Amino acid sequence: MGNAELVAMMLADGRLPTGGHTQSGGLEPAVRAGLGADGKQLADVASYARDRLRTTTRVEAAVAVLTRHLALSGTNVAPGDENVPQTTGQPDTQTPNSPSRADWFGLEGHAAQGGVGQGVGYVEAAWAARTPSHVVRGVSRRQGRLLLRLACRVWPDVSTYLPNDGEIARPVVLGVVGAVTGLSAEQVARTIAYDDAQTVISASLKLLPVDPADAATWLAGLHDDIEWLVKDVAPLTRIDDIPADGAPLIDVFAHNHAIERMRLFHA
Repeated sequence: MGNAELVAMMLADGRLPTGGHTQSGGLEPAVRAGLGADGKQLADVASYARDRLRTTTRVEAAVAVLTRHLALSGTNVAPGDENVPQTTGQPDTQTPNSPSRADWFGLEGHAAQGGVGQGVGYVEAAWAARTPSHVVRGVSRRQGRLLLRLACRVWPDVSTYLPNDGEIARPVVLGVVGAVTGLSAEQVARTIAYDDAQTVISASLKLLPVDPADAATWLAGLHDDIEWLVKDVAPLTRIDDIPADGAPLIDVFAHNHAIERMRLFHA
C-alpha cells in the first residue's frame, strides 16, 4: 500500500501517466476569451484558479471525499436512502479488505459488464447533477478512465469497487483510490484541490508570457484557498451534503473549446 503521504504526492504529480499534461483546467479557452490578453493582467490566472477552487473543484473534492467515506464505512446507499445512510458497522478508518463489499457497492454481476457499481453510481449521479455541461462531464470521465486503468495496476484492490475499465468520473475514482491506499479525507480533498490549481498554473506557462517564478508565487498564494476547501468538504458523509456550486462561464469556455480546430490542450 505504501505511505499515504507519498501516495498523495504521487496522485498530485502531473507526470503520472493519466493524461494530466493534456489538461489546462479550462485556461486555454479562457485565454482565447481574453484572459491575460497581450500579456496584461497575467495575475488573473491565479484569480481564475481561485474561482475554480470555490466552484467546480469544491464539488469534485466533496464527491471524492464522500466516495472514500462510503468505501471505508460500508454505507449502503440505495434509491431513497441518500438522506439516511445505513452502515454495516465497519469504521471509517478501516482499510477495505472484505470480499462482501462488492455486494453493498452493487458490483456483483455488474463489473463484468463494464458498468459503475450501484453505490458508486449514486455518487456519480450526484456529481453529474451538479456538472451540467456534458463536455465537462466527458472530460472528467475520460480522465477517470485513465486514472482507473493505472490504479487497477498499481493498487489492485481498487478493482474490488470499480470495473477494470470504464468511464467513471475522476473524483469518484480518486475517492476509491484514497480509501484503498489509506488516504485521509483531508488528503483526498487536498489532492483534488492542489491538482486543479497546479493544472491551471502549469498551463499558463505554455499559453501566456509568464515568468515561472511568478507562476510558483501564484500557486503558493492559493494555499489558503486550498486549505479552506479541505476544511469545508472533509467532514462530508451524505450525498445531499455535496455542494452544488456552478461556474457557467467555465462551462461556456469548455463548450467553445470542444469545437476548436486548433488547440494546445484537450480541455
